[in-house]
Parts: sequence; structure tokens; C-alpha cells
Amino acid sequence: MPLMDVSRSISPQEARDALLQAGVTGPHRSHSRESTLAKVAPLIEGDPDKTFGLSGMEALGPAEVLGFMAQLTGCPADIECLDDDSIDPDLTIGGIVAAAERLRDHAARGGTLLVATGHPTGMLEHNVRIVDAFTVAGGKVLRPREEQQITFKHKPNRHFEVRYTGGVACLADWGQLKHTHLSEAMEAMLDEQPWPEMVFADHGFAGAAIERGIPTIAVMDINDHALAVAWGQDRDVTIVPMDDNRPPRLYEPSWRLFEQIIGGEQ
Repeated sequence: MPLMDVSRSISPQEARDALLQAGVTGPHRSHSRESTLAKVAPLIEGDPDKTFGLSGMEALGPAEVLGFMAQLTGCPADIECLDDDSIDPDLTIGGIVAAAERLRDHAARGGTLLVATGHPTGMLEHNVRIVDAFTVAGGKVLRPREEQQITFKHKPNRHFEVRYTGGVACLADWGQLKHTHLSEAMEAMLDEQPWPEMVFADHGFAGAAIERGIPTIAVMDINDHALAVAWGQDRDVTIVPMDDNRPPRLYEPSWRLFEQIIGGEQ
């Protein structure tokens, strides 16, 4: 994708078209339909890698899970359908605008926010930009459990901690930022008071916050079904549907739109 002209504002339509061209939305470039469908059964069975720390998954059938996902992304709702998966660009932009407006209003009240990602290779730069815009607009960003060791139940002998880059929390294993779906890091962060008044996150970072009733903005990829179920359960979550692991620079249209709306330009 060519460099964008940052000397002028970006409209929602321009952001939509640029994100579609970048593969952040539209036909999915990271996951096949088959691999996405294969994650539904483990979710219902309670696999912690799929539930993101959320409860109530076992009460659903595959058709219900896919129905929620279809409403949020525009993907096929039929579990028998093996057509290529796609995220509707209009739903992506609608999610960005709704999320940015929520952050704008929260920042104007001087509210607190915790920002985290389980996909540092994709979403980290994007989320750093959101932190910057939110703080400039008057919000406060929290950094719970910084430099404290976190023990995972399934890996008790490994050293994990939360590392903040530009105000964004990631799971770290000494010198490495880790990709994770699990909720344990966020659960450990929420053992500390005060809780943030709002969370912007993905994967288990988002799921653990939603489970505790914290208002949450969640970036949701096409195979992150637990977050769609949380939305379907009428929990307090605003969903931004997009591929969460494209090259970081390709998210620029999204973060610019966030910056503008949070800053009161739109």
C-alpha cells in the first residue's frame, strides 16, 4: 500500500477503501474458512485458548456462534459453507467509528483506560497511536502489574510478565513479546486495584475484562468467536472486526481515523 498523505484528514470512506486494499478487511488473507470453522467446537468445549476467559460458551451450538460472527463480520453463517471468509469493510469502519466515539467521550470525562494486545506483531503500533490520542484528549492510561512476574497455570516454571510499550500492555517472556490468546495475563492485571474504567484490547486481554463487566472495545478477527459470543450475550463490548495480524503499517488508515475522532475532528 502506498504511503498516505498525512497532511489532510482521512474520511471514513477513504479509510474503508485503504483498509480493504491493505487486506485488513475484506477477503481474509490470514485464515482459511476451514481453520476458522475448526475453532468453533473447541470453543464450545471450553478450550481456554479459544474462550479468552469468557464463560457461557458451552451453552451454545455452532450455528449460534457463527450467527453472532456473521452479524459482526458479514462472514457466512452456514457452518456447511466453505467459501472463502471475508470481513465486510463497512462493518469494520462502523466498528472503528463507534469505538473511537466511545473513547472520545471517555477521554473528555478524564476516564481511565487499559490498552493491551495479544498480537504485538500486528496491533502494537496501532494501539500505541490510540493511547497517544486518548491521553492528548484528556484520558488517563493505566499500567497495572508492570515489572511483576505472572505465573501461568499450565507453564508454572516459565517467567512471564506484562511489558508496556507506548502504554500498550503485551505478554513478555523475558526479552520477547508473545502472541497469546489466553486470559491469564489480564486476569493477573485485574487482581490489582483500581480497575480501569474501560479496556481496549483483543484476545484474552479483552475477554477477561468483559468477563468482569468492564466496558471493553475489542478488536476481533474472523476466528475470535468468543468475542462475538460475548457481544451476542449483550455484554458491554464494542467490536471492531478486522484481521489482527497484518503488517503494522497497514493499520494506518484505522489509527488515523481513531486519532481524528478521539481528537474531536469528526
